[in-house]
Amino acid sequence: MNWAVIMAGGSGTRFWPLSNPHNPKQFLKLIGDKTPAQSCIDRLRRVVPMERIYMVAADIHRDVIARVLPDFPADHILWEPIGRNTAPCIAWVTEIIRAQDPCANIGVFPSDHAVADDAAFARCLQCAFDAAPGHIVLFGIAPTRPETGYGYIEQGDPVASHLYRVASFREKPDLQTAQQYIQENRYLWNSGMFIYDATVMHDEIAAHVPQIAEKIAQIVADPSQIATIFPTLLSISIDYAVMEHTQKAVVLRAEFPWDDLGTWDAIRRYFPVDDDKNASIGNVVFVDSSNNFVYACDQRQIALLGLDDIIVVSTPSAVLVMPANRSQDVRLVQKKME
Repeated sequence: MNWAVIMAGGSGTRFWPLSNPHNPKQFLKLIGDKTPAQSCIDRLRRVVPMERIYMVAADIHRDVIARVLPDFPADHILWEPIGRNTAPCIAWVTEIIRAQDPCANIGVFPSDHAVADDAAFARCLQCAFDAAPGHIVLFGIAPTRPETGYGYIEQGDPVASHLYRVASFREKPDLQTAQQYIQENRYLWNSGMFIYDATVMHDEIAAHVPQIAEKIAQIVADPSQIATIFPTLLSISIDYAVMEHTQKAVVLRAEFPWDDLGTWDAIRRYFPVDDDKNASIGNVVFVDSSNNFVYACDQRQIALLGLDDIIVVSTPSAVLVMPANRSQDVRLVQKKME
C-alpha cells in the first residue's frame, strides 16, 4: 500500500519575528487562507487516504498542532523530543509503517512547501508510487530561476518516462553555476520530496548509518525509551546519510509548479507588485522606492523612502529590516537575541 509522511518538525527560524520556536512557519497562514501544513495534507489526500498519512513533529508543537490541525489523527503523529535532522525521524517512521505493512511504499513531504497545481502534483505522486518498488524516487523540479539557496540533482540516463538515474547531487551553487545549470537542462532542484520502498530504505539506513538503525529498533521495541534514546541519535540529514551513497535512487522530473517557502524573499513572490515592483501587506506607503517587500501584521503605518531591495516584517512584538539578499540569514538574528 501507499503511505505518506509529513515532516513538520522545523522551527521556522528564518521567519522571525512572525515565526517562533513554539509557532513555526508551517503552522502560520503566510499566504492564502491555509497554513502550509494544511495545504500539504489536502494535496496528499488526493492520492493517499487519511488513515495512511503520518506526521513527524516536535514535542513542543503539541498545542499548536491541536489548534491548527484539530482533525489530524493524534495516533499518527510521532513526537520528536528533540530535533535530530531528517535521517533519524525517517528511519523511525519507516519502521512504524513497516510493522503494519512490510511491502509499503512511503512518500516523505516537508510541511512548508507551496504547490500551485494540486492535480498535477497528484499525477506525479501516483507516478512516483508506481515506480517506488525497489527504488527511492526523488522529486526533481525543473528550475525556473538561478536559485542559489537550493540543492540540485543531476539527472542521468533515462529509466522510464520522466524518470532518470541520479548522476550526482550538487550543493547550493553560486549564481554563475546556477545559471549554467538552467542552460544545461539536466539539473533539477532537489525538492526534498521523495517516495521509497520501505524495505529498501530500511536496508540503506542499516548499511550507511547503522547506529541510527540500531537505536531506532530499540525505540520501536520499547517506545517508553524515546526520551532517553532519541537525543543520542546521530544528527544527520537523509541526503547525507543515504541519498548520496545509495545505488537505488532515481529522480522523477516532476511537472508541477513548486516553491520552497524557506525565506521572506520567497514569500514575497506570492504578493502582487506595484509599478515599482514593491509588494506589501498592511498599511504601507512607498516613496521613490522599488523592489521592496513589507509584511505588516499590525495597524502601524509603515513608509519606505528612497529604498530598494529591502524587506520589512512588522509584528506587534518586533520589527525586522534587512536587504532582500540576506533573507537566508534571519536565523542569525534570532540566535543573537537568544
